[in-house]
Amino acid sequence: MTTSPAPDVASDPAWRPTVDDVAALIRARTKDPSGRELGTFTSETRPSDDQVEKLITNGCAKVASFVGWELPDDAWPEAGHLASLVAACEAELSYYPEQVQTGRSAYAELWAMYQYDVGQFADYVAQIAPTSPVAARSGSIATPSGTVVFAYEMGYGVWPLGDVVGNVGH
Repeated sequence: MTTSPAPDVASDPAWRPTVDDVAALIRARTKDPSGRELGTFTSETRPSDDQVEKLITNGCAKVASFVGWELPDDAWPEAGHLASLVAACEAELSYYPEQVQTGRSAYAELWAMYQYDVGQFADYVAQIAPTSPVAARSGSIATPSGTVVFAYEMGYGVWPLGDVVGNVGH
């Protein structure tokens, strides 16, 4: 299996989100020391813009672990959105853990969105980039689960696959 090397700081992926993208997900965390909501992260917010940049790097790595670093242009907006979701979740966990634990944070909803979307995104990338590493992992033929169960129980030939699999090593 071939893999794409992780980009260094000078070659961040073209789909890397901005601090504004993360701020759009957790706007309430963009307050300055006087309590004014700024709508983005700055050196005066908690977390700061520099801290969110590090979380964005983590988010990009998490997305790339599913689909690779090099993506077709059509996939960039969703890749950036998924990386933003991870960064927002990490901001919630890192800077407001007491609120996460007591359900006073958007963490659970943000993480649920990420989990719901990332698998579908990997399928999308496999379809639009059939030579990508994610396509090689997922295969090119969609097989409904009912077909797999039928094939296992009934087999495609003379012998049911369950008998073949069950007798391996005996």
